[in-house]
Amino acid sequence: MEQMQMGVQEEKVKTKFSTNEQLNSPKMDTVNVTNKHDEFIHLESEQVNGKDVAIENLEHCEIFLKGIPSSVQIKNLLGCVIIVGPCSRTVNIDECHQCEFAVACQQLNVHTSDECDFYVHINARPIIEGCHHCRFAPYTVEYQSKQRDIAQSGLVWTIDYWDNVVDSNHMIPGVHSPNWETIEEEERKGWSLDVPKHCY
Repeated sequence: MEQMQMGVQEEKVKTKFSTNEQLNSPKMDTVNVTNKHDEFIHLESEQVNGKDVAIENLEHCEIFLKGIPSSVQIKNLLGCVIIVGPCSRTVNIDECHQCEFAVACQQLNVHTSDECDFYVHINARPIIEGCHHCRFAPYTVEYQSKQRDIAQSGLVWTIDYWDNVVDSNHMIPGVHSPNWETIEEEERKGWSLDVPKHCY
């Protein structure tokens, strides 16, 4: 009986150790870009494909993500440029100010952000909440493997709601929200993920 109880206790210890190991081990499917100032970062496809990307606490940085991230979480950015290849799921943006974003995704959610430009290709209506002075335009990112990445991401390129924004703080039928507008064609920018830092 004692041997049996010892065996059960040993098994519990092993299980506890295994669980702690899993909790303490870094998530290999997440890419973190955090706490940076005045930096340029370019990540290649093999670094982001199929992974969740978290970008947080940046000032005056340029982040270029080539490839197909699974999702992108962005929070607390000031004066940054974020250029991303086709994302297979959702892009969430929170507390960003005076930034430029170019993203293609299934869903875009933007919260408490202001004076930001969004160049998007999106398969569902983008949602903004608590935002002011936001501008939207079509996705203008080009690079050699773009068509292959689009096909692998699962995005439907014939569906695009870039200019059909839902403002959760302004739901008056027939009245355009004062919190967003489209970027005039002559003002629109474009980027290449093949040539880092190149804007045309």
